[in-house]
Amino acid sequence: MDTIFDHKVTKLEMEILSSCAPHIIIKDKEKYLKYCDLDTINADLYRLFTLRNEVEIAESYVKKIKDTQSISSINFF
Repeated sequence: MDTIFDHKVTKLEMEILSSCAPHIIIKDKEKYLKYCDLDTINADLYRLFTLRNEVEIAESYVKKIKDTQSISSINFF
């Protein structure tokens, strides 16, 4: 499973992503994987690549989200 941690996420990017979903722990990969479902992981990847202005990659991750209701409380910028 691909996560933000597989894409050399910077400290600043982690801070920004954490502000979008303050109830999710993003600083530690093990805890992150324990508490996040696949849709949330794909939403975070979407946001990461949006921050990086890599639109095509971002869109590929948002298309993988199956249950948009489960992530409705998470900000998408």
